Amino acid sequence: MSQIEKDVLWGKKKEAIVFPLLQSKYPDVYQTEDQFDCFDFRDDVNKIDFELKSRNMIKGKFDTIFFGWNKLLEGRARRESGYSKRTIYLFRFQNRADKRKHVIYFWEDDMEIPLDKMPFQYCGNFKRGEEAQKLVNLPQLWLKPFKELVYEATRCGVENNTSGV
Repeated sequence: MSQIEKDVLWGKKKEAIVFPLLQSKYPDVYQTEDQFDCFDFRDDVNKIDFELKSRNMIKGKFDTIFFGWNKLLEGRARRESGYSKRTIYLFRFQNRADKRKHVIYFWEDDMEIPLDKMPFQYCGNFKRGEEAQKLVNLPQLWLKPFKELVYEATRCGVENNTSGV
């Protein structure tokens, strides 16, 4: 099995762990079918895209966290077209006390930061033979704990801020 195949399998396992937690806040969320979909989860009722980035490190080990610039662009394009109302990036880290467990944080792109002001860097996973690509270089200070993620139901206008993970 190639390193890319191992990474995809590892990511799918992490998606399976996070999915029920996400469903507890967003009952209409589902996992996207195609591994090449830009986002891992979608709520069609509330028009929300979710992308999960799992990292084998403790939150705060680095000041920033990377994810694909292409995902930022796609999320914004979907919002501008009206296909989505929210784009939420989930970050799964190892638990500081027990590395076999995990903690989840999120960042919601409210599109208030213009693209020309968004922090980025060119880099890649050179172990897998990737060429450098443009990545969002998100300050970890911008991340919020998953339990602060607010459910906003568009069909009935109800807000629910139940505690989660």
